Amino acid sequence: MNPKVKDNQPALPPPESGVTVRMYNPGFGDCFLLAFRAEDGSPRYMLIDCGVHHQYHNGEDRQERMKRIAADIAAATGKHLHIVAVTHEHTDHLYGFKYAREIFDDIQIDDLWLAWTENGADPVTKQLKQLYGRSVAALNHAIARISPMNRALAAKLQGVLDFEMPSAELKGEETAELKYLRGKCPHKLQDSDDYRHPGEVLAIPGVKGVKVYVFGPPRNIGLIKKMNEKTELYPELAALDELEAFTMALMDISEEDKRFAQSRPFARFFEITREQAGSNHPFSGFFRQYYGFKKDTGHGPEWRRIDADWLAPAEQLALKINSYTNNTSLVIAIEITTARPHKVLLFAADAQAGNWLSWPELEFPGEGPEGKSITGAELLQRTVFYKVGHHGSHNATLKSKGLEMMSNIGLVAMIPVDEKWAKEAQGWEHPAKNLLDCLEKKTGRRIIRTDEIPLGNKPPAKPNEADADDWRSFTERLDWDRSAAGAGQSLWIQYTV
Repeated sequence: MNPKVKDNQPALPPPESGVTVRMYNPGFGDCFLLAFRAEDGSPRYMLIDCGVHHQYHNGEDRQERMKRIAADIAAATGKHLHIVAVTHEHTDHLYGFKYAREIFDDIQIDDLWLAWTENGADPVTKQLKQLYGRSVAALNHAIARISPMNRALAAKLQGVLDFEMPSAELKGEETAELKYLRGKCPHKLQDSDDYRHPGEVLAIPGVKGVKVYVFGPPRNIGLIKKMNEKTELYPELAALDELEAFTMALMDISEEDKRFAQSRPFARFFEITREQAGSNHPFSGFFRQYYGFKKDTGHGPEWRRIDADWLAPAEQLALKINSYTNNTSLVIAIEITTARPHKVLLFAADAQAGNWLSWPELEFPGEGPEGKSITGAELLQRTVFYKVGHHGSHNATLKSKGLEMMSNIGLVAMIPVDEKWAKEAQGWEHPAKNLLDCLEKKTGRRIIRTDEIPLGNKPPAKPNEADADDWRSFTERLDWDRSAAGAGQSLWIQYTV
């Protein structure tokens, strides 16, 4: 039996000023409900993502947890969401709208925020789709080639490809969840201006003293493709990166792109195909003798053959395909201008390096003091709340161009994560130890995690190194679901800025 909401009186009152951020606990997924107070005293609610990883525990548990969360959202908001922002099309950000659709059916949604990369008519989006589609096709080719020789590796590659993506996305189609939200929202997204672009400044309807700055994704394909930031010497000498060359080899499209020829380790003159090695080619005798291309006696052991070894980068390609979607994440910074000094909340979704690199140089004309411009770098410096990227993975928070720029001494971080499941069931380091160590130092250990929600009425214990007054101020702004019977069962935890 699904939980139902008895009336339309919101159970989550907004603060007098600022914002309350409720982080739900789907297990492994992002779901954030923000409560603001309008000028007339009424509440305004924004939902940023609502998902759970499609491999998290069993399907019944996932579905039941998301129904409980959706019912709480309905109760908290009086069945009225003023804005729903979906950052990108991965299951751990979307699948609440799948598992709890009948509850969302009863919730009014006024506006839907999607990144420009969800606009199929955008010319840059078309280029991204083409790039993405070619990579997926190449990986499918790799799996088909590997499967006869190494079924276990082929299954592993398919699993990597499936690990965050809805099946529709793998086919280059829009997910059913986004189609549902588009149909539900009265404001139809038809033109470019209906989507969110970096450099935009948005408002929460009826709310004064709050600005929403759109940081990403960047409109630069090179940055979207950039998953890691590392020093590159003499980049002009590299005609293609290794995965681009690998993709072209898989797809047999080398003749269509002269860059591929420049990236070959050896000239085509030295190439011999597998079929030639076992035929009457001048060098076929050598291969028959040493690499077992004939089953006759004296034709060498087959174990020496490395037919599938060149396909090893397919796993990197699978991970990179997932990262393309992460790097199209809608990233927003919410500025509270009634605070002195102004305070900023950063919601980085799952943005990877290229997305981050574009933020500091962004300019927002007329939004600074006395009508001057304000930059992304300045907003990062004012950040007091950071929704940690991609469950705390090592490559979704930049250092000098990211966390180190967040210089406010009151910084608080939120991480939606189940570390035990991530490590034991999936082999992922979420959160990454090095990043977690840096976050603890940067925040004075003011880190709020879904897998560490307190039980009962007892707040988190003060770390030895923390100042007593600072820790008290922090915990006074915290609240959480106190009805849970055991660890991991709490539905939400929230913090007020």
